[in-house]
Amino acid sequence: MRLSRALAAPIMVGLLTAACGWSPPSPAPTSTAACGPGPAAAALSDEISLLPPAPWTEAARGHAADCRLTWVVVSAGSASDSPQQVLFFDGEKGVGSPTPDPRPYITVTAQGDHDAVVQYQWRQGSEPACCPTGIGSARVTLEDGRLTILDPIPGP
Repeated sequence: MRLSRALAAPIMVGLLTAACGWSPPSPAPTSTAACGPGPAAAALSDEISLLPPAPWTEAARGHAADCRLTWVVVSAGSASDSPQQVLFFDGEKGVGSPTPDPRPYITVTAQGDHDAVVQYQWRQGSEPACCPTGIGSARVTLEDGRLTILDPIPGP
């Protein structure tokens, strides 16, 4: 009897997590002290001008350990399922985005000296906007000043 009670709480937590979708843990904040703040407003504006017209605003930014690969996630709204796009930079030079079209629920984390992982989430069926359960990621890196996508882009 004690064993079943001991298992009840972890099972309930697992069921609740599965019922409302999984949300990734927030990445550890990256310090800009050594790398600086990332691309300047003009460089960011140049890259945003290549996106479909929308009221794009910065949602997050970060960098890889060597400070060369930096990124800015921009969003076209404040709702959790608003379209987003991640823009990568080599210093101040825009090097593109791994996805041609904006998508909601984008998270980027550093991995290695000049690599990052872009995590995508998406709603499946009639899931509420708060709780997408579709999830996948793709690694990106800088090679000769170009953004190289190392994995297939996941998605619905």
